Amino acid sequence: MFKFDRNKILIMIVDDEPLNLRIIDSMLTMESYQTIMIKDAVEAEDMAVKNQPDLILLDVSMPGLSGFEICKRLKSNSMTSKIPVIFLSGQNSSDFVIKGLEAGAQDYITKPFGAPEFLARVRTQIELKIMVEKMIEAEQIKALHAAMVSQNHTLNQLTTSILGQAEILEILIKKENLSSKFSESTAEIEKAALGIDKIVKKFTNLSKIKFEKYSEKTDMLDLGESFEED
Repeated sequence: MFKFDRNKILIMIVDDEPLNLRIIDSMLTMESYQTIMIKDAVEAEDMAVKNQPDLILLDVSMPGLSGFEICKRLKSNSMTSKIPVIFLSGQNSSDFVIKGLEAGAQDYITKPFGAPEFLARVRTQIELKIMVEKMIEAEQIKALHAAMVSQNHTLNQLTTSILGQAEILEILIKKENLSSKFSESTAEIEKAALGIDKIVKKFTNLSKIKFEKYSEKTDMLDLGESFEED
């Protein structure tokens, strides 16, 4: 059985009925899931962007915006498009189920539902999400490895050349009895070249992909967390 830490899983529940929210929240919190309850359908998209839940449970019939409309918005937004959605609805006709799946939902559960079935289907969607994320991460590692292999030889040649030229400079500096400042500059060149060489070699020890926020729209590779130290 696929294992994951439920305490780290955040589920957003969107339903305009307070009683429904409390019932669903109780079932989930008893299983140690973290939850966010949203009563206002209009807030659902913004809250999903802000909190990045692992799963969204979405009521179909709500005032203002229907669950179908909310789901379409979530799936058209790059910040929320990959979050799985399960519709919860009292409508069990095939037309509603099809409409829900066409809107982008991963599952459709009709009310009333029993806790065992509900929790099993929640777990399934979370497992699928984690598995997809691991597959994407593996592909990212593979792509980075391929990129580094293609450039590794060239980079090694460049750093070897820099180190060789720095050594020649050091010999000339000693021969001509030049100022110690020249020796210090040569040492800095050697240090920089060795630093580049170390980074290139570390890419061969990629063990995972760990990003950190660089700017609002850009992530960067976390050099400290993405490599296995020698």
